[in-house]
Amino acid sequence: MPKISVKNFNLESTLLCGQLFRVFRRGDWYDIAARDRIFHVRQSAHYLEFQGIDRKFLTHYFALDEPYPIILNEINRDRHIGRAIERYHGLRIIRQDPWECLISFLCSSAANIPKIKLSLEILSRSFGKKTDVKGMEMHTFPNPGDLNDYDQIVLAKTGFRAKYLKTANDLVSEDFLLSLRKLSYPEAKKALKDIPGIGDKIADCILLFSLGFTEAFPIDTWMKKILQKLYFNNQQVSNQKLQEFGVKYFGRYAGYAQQFLYMLARESA
Repeated sequence: MPKISVKNFNLESTLLCGQLFRVFRRGDWYDIAARDRIFHVRQSAHYLEFQGIDRKFLTHYFALDEPYPIILNEINRDRHIGRAIERYHGLRIIRQDPWECLISFLCSSAANIPKIKLSLEILSRSFGKKTDVKGMEMHTFPNPGDLNDYDQIVLAKTGFRAKYLKTANDLVSEDFLLSLRKLSYPEAKKALKDIPGIGDKIADCILLFSLGFTEAFPIDTWMKKILQKLYFNNQQVSNQKLQEFGVKYFGRYAGYAQQFLYMLARESA
């Protein structure tokens, strides 16, 4: 069984912090579907065991090459984020496939995590390729252009999101998504928001979780509540001002601060 030594890494917090959805727990193993790869990981003490991928992919996917102590030092600005870092130390920002990330967060609009997971699984069964994994049937994620049947998209319980998924399928290419990495954060965000159905929050999720823009700071209802409580004395603040605050206050790794605070908000609910 291949394994690597890991430091400053918490597999459970990383996988369950809302940044990806096609992950399934079986005992102490996690089955992860990442585009056309399906692989398995588990953590024991300071080791990460894996099957179905190589060491290079594992290191890249879980951002194990990031300067983690430097990141935490830069975002640890006060006792609130300090408490979240201590509680969820080892949480990493996964480097997802941009196309799968875009579709996943289009499905997330006004939906809870079980609903998102269900829609993505039905889409994968309908448009992806079937594969057998340890006796369990799983499916790869469909490629750009494959979500070409609107009625079938609707049957994936996507509701009002179906039209946005079909439009994204028709408009978005892999080249377009990869080209965003060459832009500044504001430019890349604007380009994503030109796609119907993508607003500030979804754009920031795509930028943070798949395109390397670690300064992105998505605002959802959980983040709105905890930021207003911890940093604005429970005053009502617009999402735009909260997002601007996060980027300015936490700096180039604001997205990491966002994930720590998001986990703290969910735990406190």
